[in-house]
Amino acid sequence: MEDEDNIDNDISAKWERIKTVIKETKQQLIEKDESTETLKNIRYNEECKFAIEEMKKAREKKWLIKERSAQNN
Repeated sequence: MEDEDNIDNDISAKWERIKTVIKETKQQLIEKDESTETLKNIRYNEECKFAIEEMKKAREKKWLIKERSAQNN
């Protein structure tokens, strides 16, 4: 009977260790994913800002050319 109790306790202890490792690994993956997502968002935001500035410059240049053409006619 004592051997069965020892086996049950051993199995329970091993199961608890497995659950702990799974939970810790899950938390680490979540934290890693969140930091990666944040870095992606930062890079995306920087790329968007650059693209918007380039579009504004292109519009201004097009507008200036159009205005010069209108003034010359």
